[in-house]
Amino acid sequence: MSVIIPCYNAARTIGTTLRSIADQTLLPVEVICVDDCSRDDTVEVIRAFAATCPAPEIILHRMPQNGGPSLARNAGWSMARGDHVAFLDSDDIWHPRKLEIQMRVMQETGSFGSSHARKVDLSLSPPPAVEVPAPQPLSFTGLLYWSRIITSSVVLRNSPDYRFPEDMRYSEDFKLWCRILADGHRFMLIDVPLSGIVGGHDAAPGLSAAVLKMERGKLAVFRGLHREGRISWPRLASVIAFSNLKFVIRRIQGLF
Repeated sequence: MSVIIPCYNAARTIGTTLRSIADQTLLPVEVICVDDCSRDDTVEVIRAFAATCPAPEIILHRMPQNGGPSLARNAGWSMARGDHVAFLDSDDIWHPRKLEIQMRVMQETGSFGSSHARKVDLSLSPPPAVEVPAPQPLSFTGLLYWSRIITSSVVLRNSPDYRFPEDMRYSEDFKLWCRILADGHRFMLIDVPLSGIVGGHDAAPGLSAAVLKMERGKLAVFRGLHREGRISWPRLASVIAFSNLKFVIRRIQGLF
């Protein structure tokens, strides 16, 4: 198992993020921290943590220029030696049993990938106990209508066939999950929260412009799938209409 963390100006949070990996009941082989030209002390914090952490191995890779999360994740992915890869954002933390639970589910189901429920407050000490329900397979059609996959929750088999699209800045992760499921791979959802934000609270809601760009990115993914012949014209119209409806509802709810 290789864990990949893209980092940009993450000095305040990356130490806590790395600690949550070192505290896993199933340790990964390596943690690849990809610094995307941070302007703060991110690199120094990573080096200091690595110097005092006997396991897992902490690898620091520095990008030659800022390229965004997809480029950083792919750089780390290309270096990964593990049979599986897990993705973690530099301001997120994991429940201590996260990797243990997901690897067991993937081995038992023979799945290519897995993810778990949304983020919760993991700042409690000790962390809350978890009961693992029966995992449920996620279908390609289901993903089109309800994108429930959080990047920091994902574990995948390490395959050279898949990478994050580097030509997108928004919804690029959604495009990758769609490709994997459209190719017929088995992907399991585990309905238990196993990740959280450093500090125990969600970040402030994104700016309206960013939210709109994410929605536009998702619509671009839908159109790309149609051009590739992976979804029909009626399906394209249906998922676009449903996505627009959800977007409008979220915007209205944000006003109150």
